[in-house]
Amino acid sequence: MGIYTKTGDKGTTGNLLGQRVAKDSTFIELQGNIDELNAHVGYLNCLLYDCNKVSRVKKQRLTDDLIEIENALFNMGVEISMDFTKNKLLPTHSTFLESEIDWMTNQMPPQTKFILYSGTKEGTYAQVTRAVVRRAERFFVRYLKEVNVTEYPDSYQYINRLSDFFFTFSRYINFLQDKPETAMKEWKLD
Repeated sequence: MGIYTKTGDKGTTGNLLGQRVAKDSTFIELQGNIDELNAHVGYLNCLLYDCNKVSRVKKQRLTDDLIEIENALFNMGVEISMDFTKNKLLPTHSTFLESEIDWMTNQMPPQTKFILYSGTKEGTYAQVTRAVVRRAERFFVRYLKEVNVTEYPDSYQYINRLSDFFFTFSRYINFLQDKPETAMKEWKLD
């Protein structure tokens, strides 16, 4: 399989159904957002790998979660490239994220205030990843509206739940490294 095909030299690309699609379409923008998100997840996993302040067992579980997410995002890309004619993500994929969110949340003190997106480099990068998820989610909705989808696919529920996962992941990885959360200061305006 070659790296370059030259078939996109005129501003189009192919999907898995063999159709040519303009590279500036909402369809391709959604694909690009999912691809970018997957790269951020991979980089977060790299940061986690180098983190020495987290126990080996917990780090392995978090690493396994990130690899699971990367695989889900690749499959989501396939689902999108097939114009949602084949489902690759199921409700159980979102349920998995929910169980991991609950597992992390149950080990931390409850969040009582809005917090700043800071802390350790892993925790902060998890927030960057969360923000990229939210952008991908916005493009997902835009695309589904554009093609008049009335019933959102399970992959949309997954991307919606994924932002919650990365918010919790950020808090959890900061917690494991004894990095206190920084509460947002609410400014009083006259």
